[in-house]
Amino acid sequence: MNYNLRDLATFETVAKLKSFNKAAKSLDVSKAVISTRISNLEKTLGLTLFARTTRDVNLTTEGTTFLRYCAEILKNTQSLDDFIAFHNNLYGTLRIAIPPYFSRNHIVPYLEEFLAKYPHIELDITLTENPLNIIKECYDLQIRNQVLEEEDLYSSKIATNKKVLCASPEYLKKHGTPKHPRDLLTHNCLIFGENQVWRFQNKSTKMMTNLHDMSGNIRCDNGEIIKELVLCGLGITLKSVRDIEEDLLQNNLVALLPDYEIIHNTEFYAVYPKVRYLSPKIKAFIDFFQDKLRNL
Repeated sequence: MNYNLRDLATFETVAKLKSFNKAAKSLDVSKAVISTRISNLEKTLGLTLFARTTRDVNLTTEGTTFLRYCAEILKNTQSLDDFIAFHNNLYGTLRIAIPPYFSRNHIVPYLEEFLAKYPHIELDITLTENPLNIIKECYDLQIRNQVLEEEDLYSSKIATNKKVLCASPEYLKKHGTPKHPRDLLTHNCLIFGENQVWRFQNKSTKMMTNLHDMSGNIRCDNGEIIKELVLCGLGITLKSVRDIEEDLLQNNLVALLPDYEIIHNTEFYAVYPKVRYLSPKIKAFIDFFQDKLRNL
């Protein structure tokens, strides 16, 4: 049996006010519309809901019983409407996993502005560089520097993270400054994660140099550790420009091979569950940071 929720609400109003005229004023419709709605509902139910006289409108026994059911139906409908409104607007907790070495300079500085723009969103942040099973672990999204081919996930590019070759002044004083990418083969190269191939392009000649066999005594999957090691003078590495810009300005680190462009840039992606309707909270986060990091 199909119920018209508008007719149910009209019935509840008439029952409360005990008057078709008062119900019409309350709902801002004509008395004829009220009569039509009640008649349609009685026809659907096969019941007489009101006993009408020229002066009074009173519920019948069936009408009194149905009113209790009607009130519950409308209450649940309101709860459903509230639920839909809640999830179609920017409310609630956004659970995200982000890499610390990238987020310190690219995400954290903008969080205050993001939360000011969306004051009803709360963030639950996990710091990790490792890909998570975000569906199983109930995350809304994760920012990754690699996209695994997973059928149940979507990905959206957030930023291109430009790299610079760098070392500390102490290291260069002790071991010399490389002039050509192949000079790196005689230096201690600190390798971050799976970055086993370093690619360079001469800005003038456009000639490419790919290095596969760098020698180095440390390989680490944590970008913060790599940064601390290079600051301590333990070797040469590739780092995000934004991650070390303050150290470059303060001469704690020196940018190397200025005549070459680093081809090994990292793409960062927001990865999130593949669903038919993307959560407005997720979309707001992705759109906001794509805009902020567009010219990174």
